Order: sequence, then structure tokens, then C-alpha cells
Amino acid sequence: MNLFKLMTPNTKKQILGLNLDPTFPLMIFDADEVLVHFAEPFSTYLKKHNHRLHLTGYRLDNAIKKAETDEVADQDTAKNLVWGFINEETKTQPAAKGAPEALKKLQEHAQIIILSNVPHSVHDDRVLNLKNIGMDYPLISNEGMKGPAVKEILKDHKAKSFFIDDNPYQVESVYNDNQHTVCVHFSVCDLVKPYMPKAVGASIEPTSWDDLVSKLINRLKG
Repeated sequence: MNLFKLMTPNTKKQILGLNLDPTFPLMIFDADEVLVHFAEPFSTYLKKHNHRLHLTGYRLDNAIKKAETDEVADQDTAKNLVWGFINEETKTQPAAKGAPEALKKLQEHAQIIILSNVPHSVHDDRVLNLKNIGMDYPLISNEGMKGPAVKEILKDHKAKSFFIDDNPYQVESVYNDNQHTVCVHFSVCDLVKPYMPKAVGASIEPTSWDDLVSKLINRLKG
């Protein structure tokens, strides 16, 4: 059994609490590196704790180094730094430029919800953060692959649906479980883009928020 393909009871409970119109289009957005920045504020956080972010690939593995010696942080230290950032900074992550305005425009054409891989313990912090930066939309916290969660969200949905995420493996997960959903691979993180694997199943790969809005609206009209 692949535990990463299972949906947690907490996530399912949140989904069951959604109030969606199955006859109106739905757009499901990721948060980190789509609506809000992660790598840049995380890099700043690491500097405050005498470490630095040195990306040489897509994942964070071996990317956290000691500032003084340039040694790769041991696994426990790296884990504590990541969790420290999540617990302390989730409520203050900065908005991606253009994201709040884009969602307001898209809301004229579709329902919007946010499906974010954050620990359930900081769900409320993420809600507060997004509200404070102009993106007050229903939020579902998730753990693991998003395909099962999206499948549950769309179980009774009859109108067009879209899934937007920066993580190519999440895009593939949703594509595999939801063949009729338009999958979009989109990231606002320039630090990570050079190492980004291609997303299997993505039929839209926009280069900016303006490009994304244009392509989504065109798909809705098509």
C-alpha cells in the first residue's frame, strides 16, 4: 500500500465541508510558489539561523548548508529548520506578484479553492496569511500526493475543472487520478525553475500570471 496516495481523514473532512456548485467551473490552486513565495523567505530564515540555501536540484535534499563551513546540514538539523520555518513563518509568507489580482479576475469565471500541502497544524496560519494578502478563498490542507484529494473534490462536479501547481509530481498525481481535469504546471520561483522537471500531464505551462489568466480563460471559453 502506498501511503502517499492515501488521503488523510482531516483532508477528507475539510473537503466534505466545502460548499461548491457542481455546475460552475472550479479552479484548484496550490499555495507555495504559486500564490505565495516559499524559497525566498525560507532562504532569509536560514540566514537568521546561520545556514544558507544552496539549490543544485529540485528538492531540498542537501540544499541546506552551514553558513560558516559550507557543510551540508545533517538530516535532523535540516528537518528542524524546515519545521521551524513552517511553524513560525507560514502566517507571513509574501504574496506572489500579481496573484491576488489574478484570482479576483478568475473568480468572475470560476469557483476558486486552494489545496496546499501544509501540516494540518498550521492550516489556520495559512488561512490567515492568505486572507491578509488578499486571497481569502476556501483552503484545504493536504499531506502527500494531491490526486486522491482532487478526485474527492471533483466526485460530483460536472463543469470544467482546473488544477494549478508548481510541483511536477503533484501535477502528474492529479492527472493520473483525474483525466478530465486540465492540469497546469506553473511556478513563480526563479530559484527553482532551472531545476524543475517536466510535469507529466500538464496541458498548460504558463510563464507568468498574466499568461496563466489568459490561458485559463481561453480554456473556459473553448
